[in-house]
Amino acid sequence: MNFQQLEYIVALEKHKNFVAAANACFVSQPTLSMMVKKLEEELEIVIVRRGMHPLEFTEEGLSLLNQAKRILAEQHLMREISKELTKGIDGHIRISVIPSLAATVVPSFIRNVEEGNHSLKVSLVELPTEKALVALQQGEIDMAILATDTDVSSFASYPLYEEEFVAYVSPFEKLPARKFIQPKHITSENLWFLSEEHCFREQALEVCSFKKKKKSKVVYDAGSIQTLIRLVDENGGMTLLPAAYIQFLSTKQRANVREFAPPVPMRLVQLTTLQDYPRKKVVEFLLEALKPSVA
Repeated sequence: MNFQQLEYIVALEKHKNFVAAANACFVSQPTLSMMVKKLEEELEIVIVRRGMHPLEFTEEGLSLLNQAKRILAEQHLMREISKELTKGIDGHIRISVIPSLAATVVPSFIRNVEEGNHSLKVSLVELPTEKALVALQQGEIDMAILATDTDVSSFASYPLYEEEFVAYVSPFEKLPARKFIQPKHITSENLWFLSEEHCFREQALEVCSFKKKKKSKVVYDAGSIQTLIRLVDENGGMTLLPAAYIQFLSTKQRANVREFAPPVPMRLVQLTTLQDYPRKKVVEFLLEALKPSVA
């Protein structure tokens, strides 16, 4: 058994057939098939069901696949640690960010990383919270920029900043004519939400103390905050926004923003890693690169 064989079965899971997996691994299809077959013979289990389209893993194969991901993640981490020990801030770091933070965090973060005095390569991807936590555990990413609490026994979180919520309200909605509103003024019948995979949806429900979505002839779960804004502009109603999104609104749209009275609802934005993640110098560098993104 070797790392290459483990990489092959991970590629099979990703690409669902031998030809595409072989191309991704830069080997011939017969070579990849033969190496997977040797691994099966060594372990005395069938990993994949050949002849299935798309390719399927056996139950035993799925167990092996999860272990292979962990082993390859540790291999990747060992290489990264050696680079930090010998070269300082170096290597390749993979970071996810939740979609509701991407527009306000990523642009200045990229600028700060590119201007830094280091040899670090950073890859960024947008992932909802649950998918990000799974990716962390499976070694597919090294860090995640989140806005929810995590299991402290598995993850370590480094606070970045607190972000306030505001209401974005159609001018046709009847709300109290006062500078500040309270969560009780937000009604579920007129509130637009993000889809269920977004943690921002749950945060909005928590702010307004709702248990479920509105009842309507049309139920629409939006995929982005920009879509929520358009829904309010075109169809009325209201939604919640992170306060940082105000900078992207037009002068006309800013008139639709209503602030909450104290205590203002907010969320804590954090950089999250696995609990035993060892690259502390890289974490410190990235925390500094993220902090100016708030301004």
